[in-house]
Amino acid sequence: MPLDRCSKCGGTPATGLMNCSGCHGATGAYCSKECQKAHWKIHKPMCKPLADDEVWGIKILDNRHRPWSRQFQHVLLKASHAIFTRGELCPVTEKCGFPLIIWSEAINGGIPAIENNQPAVYLRIEPHDGFAPMHWQLYGPGTCIVVRQDRKPLTKEAIEIVYNFHSYLLDLAGEPDNEAGGRGVFGRPLTPEWMVSFADEYRAD
Repeated sequence: MPLDRCSKCGGTPATGLMNCSGCHGATGAYCSKECQKAHWKIHKPMCKPLADDEVWGIKILDNRHRPWSRQFQHVLLKASHAIFTRGELCPVTEKCGFPLIIWSEAINGGIPAIENNQPAVYLRIEPHDGFAPMHWQLYGPGTCIVVRQDRKPLTKEAIEIVYNFHSYLLDLAGEPDNEAGGRGVFGRPLTPEWMVSFADEYRAD
């Protein structure tokens, strides 16, 4: 499945994207040589052609591996993995036009968790109240896996942006005037444009 945005900056140039010669565009496509060079450290572990039954996702290690920047790892999955049949939708990402599926070894896989997983719980918050479902709050999810619903490659950079966007939303959810003003728990509706704007600012920093 061809990529539709630059893997580094998220741009969609009118001249089209240049596919990485190593993976033939399976996991990397760029709007410029500068973007390709700047993205190489992230892209290198994923730089290989994909078989039809392979999908790049992200493994989120549990809290024993904190800080969160060390909890995200690329993982190559087979299409037969349980995440594609038993995983749960991350509802904020769906409303923002970038739907992700998350699968917990403990909650969805029945493997007892050793530790909680804060980034994974953040990804499961509900748009209407900013809380994760009770079974995610009460039972530590342990190690989790996340994939894009469209099965395009999910990179560490992308999941870092999504996680930080959720963290930002939770900060907003604490503002007392949001709901009183009828603007929802986050103070404004969740839209693709909001997350894209956040991503652009995150990359600029």
